[in-house]
Order: sequence, then C-alpha cells, then structure tokens
Amino acid sequence: MIKIRLLVLFLIALSATACSSVAVAFAPTLPADEFATYIVQPGDTLSDIAARHFLSIEQLIALNTEQYPALARDPSLLQIGWQLRVPGQSAVAAARTNANAPDYHSATEQIISEINTARAQRGLALLRADATLAQIATDRSADMIARDYFSHYDPATAQQPLLRYLQASKYGYRAAGENIAEIKNDAAWVPPWLTVGARYAPNDLAREFVKGWLNSPEHRANILSAHYRRTGVALSARGDARRIVATQVFSD
Repeated sequence: MIKIRLLVLFLIALSATACSSVAVAFAPTLPADEFATYIVQPGDTLSDIAARHFLSIEQLIALNTEQYPALARDPSLLQIGWQLRVPGQSAVAAARTNANAPDYHSATEQIISEINTARAQRGLALLRADATLAQIATDRSADMIARDYFSHYDPATAQQPLLRYLQASKYGYRAAGENIAEIKNDAAWVPPWLTVGARYAPNDLAREFVKGWLNSPEHRANILSAHYRRTGVALSARGDARRIVATQVFSD
C-alpha cells in the first residue's frame, strides 16, 4: 500500500510565533556513563552536531532541553560555547557500526531526475540537489520510521518537524514544502521474501513514489511549483523491511 501527504510553508522569515513551546518527544536511552559533553563551536548548527553524533535533531534537543530550554522553542538559538550533552565515543561507534541501512542513494537520485523531467516538460527550471535539504529529508524519513508515524506533524507535540529542522539548520528560505510517501505491508505477517524491501528494487521504489506524487494534484503542485529551486530527498526503511518512507523537501 502506498500513502502520500504534502505540506507547504510560505514564510518571509522564521518568526518566533511560528514554533512555540515544544514538548520533548523522546530521548536516546543510554547508561549515564555513555554520555559526553560537546562545546558548540563557531559555525556549528544543531543539525550538524546531531548528524555527527548519530542523533536526530529531536533526540539532541531532548538531551539538552533541561539545561537549554530555548532549544525546544527555536533550535536556531544555539549559542557558541554551550555545553551540549551527547552520546559518548563508544555509543557513537556502535551507532556507526549499526548504520548499515539499505543504500537508497540511487533511488533518491532517480526521484530527483524524474521530477526534473516532469518540470522540464512544462518549461520549469530544474531543481538543484541541496545537501542541507537532503539531510532534513533524511531526518524526517528516519524519524517517521523510528517513531512509527506518518504525518507532517509530530505526534507528540503537534508541531511541524520540517519547520524545526529548517530552524536547526539555520537555513534561509522564503518558501518551503514537503512531500512524504510510504510503501508498507498491510498484512500482520509476511515472509521475508514478500516484504516491500525485498519486492522493490531502488529504481522501482523511485518510480512508485514519483508516480504517486504526480498522480496527486496537491503533491504535483509542490513538484511543479515555480517558487522552488532546491530540493533534498531521502528514503528510510524499517528494520524488518516491511515499511519504507520517502521524504522530499523543497525550497526557493
């Protein structure tokens, strides 16, 4: 089964009222001695720090919201010299070792290529792949897999994760949007050779996600918007390969 949803944000600037007080969604569970301190350096963003320590932005906020409650209100308020609680070296090494998810890089490239083909056929400028938007898409897809939800809104806070991730990355934009989609097994049990992960090769996944988005008027409007110039795409799969989520983020 394939499900798709979209989100569109039109912002001249990130306003303080756009993301009000946010409850902590979850935090990584590690023994107390498995944590270390990271001192924020010039040029750091919350997104970069989270990625280096194999955390989602929400997890990093959860670890530090007691000492720095401003992070939960607006992740872009990160200050040089703050001492953030992060996983220790052994925990990061374990996370790096376990980060052997299927390689969907070719699928993300194909998604961008097929979407740019659709735009070119209508005389629109091609979307340029953007590393920051790709990281945001990665965080979004991984978070929906990890916490088993499918929405443009955080199930614990009712906030828009896309807006929070843009803030955390200190990403400049005037218009932004998001398409999401998932393919999953609906049956209570399926043999390993019939999971969506086994049945769909990366190029098949790309075709299915793009076809679903283009067949939806709302998602097609995001794809063919003349406002957008940059994009990032990421796929994430559940450990048992029964569910795969795709996220595409757009900005001007």
